[in-house]
Amino acid sequence: MSDPFSNIDQEVILDKTKNLFNKYKKIIFIVFFLVIIVVSAFFYFNKKKTNKNERLSGYLIEIISIINQDEEKAVKELEKLSKLENPGHEFLSNLLLSKIYLKRQDFSGAINYLEKLEIKDKELQPLIKLKHYFLSIAYLGLDRKEEFKKNINLLLSFGDYWSLLGHELRGHFLYLNGNYEGASKDFNKILNEQLSTQSLRQRAQEMINNIKLYE
Repeated sequence: MSDPFSNIDQEVILDKTKNLFNKYKKIIFIVFFLVIIVVSAFFYFNKKKTNKNERLSGYLIEIISIINQDEEKAVKELEKLSKLENPGHEFLSNLLLSKIYLKRQDFSGAINYLEKLEIKDKELQPLIKLKHYFLSIAYLGLDRKEEFKKNINLLLSFGDYWSLLGHELRGHFLYLNGNYEGASKDFNKILNEQLSTQSLRQRAQEMINNIKLYE
């Protein structure tokens, strides 16, 4: 006879894992994403020094600064900014909107904004990697396996730190689908890479500890 408490234990562990992933996901968004956006916006608008773009640039920075204090207001202002037919501002506005919706775990809403992102300026090309990172998170949240795998493969192909983020997300995907061996390989890959940050290693080690519960 099967142990009636076995399934309960597995559900508890699964819930803890999801909570752990969601907790670290917010940290990644707040720290990693805002740094990239502010730096990217600075370099982009520094090259576009017309009066109009300077005003819009200042407006965008103001919106970024109020996201954590008044998210609803930030969403409304970003919606306005995305409709001003300026390729750079449109891209960055939709990227910020997708970040907010991912934070809310409204994955369908996030994908709606991410699908609007078009690279129309070479200065914005590096941000395509961030787009696929966010799409991977959204498809993971929606359990859309094929779309997730497609974006994760792109993320892994970018190399460097992006590939480590890809291994982290794929590790969560494999773990949630019961492939503990595959998940362990991804998380161990993070631990063994010199490029990995301390926080990335810490998250990987915690997931490996969870996997050991099944061994």
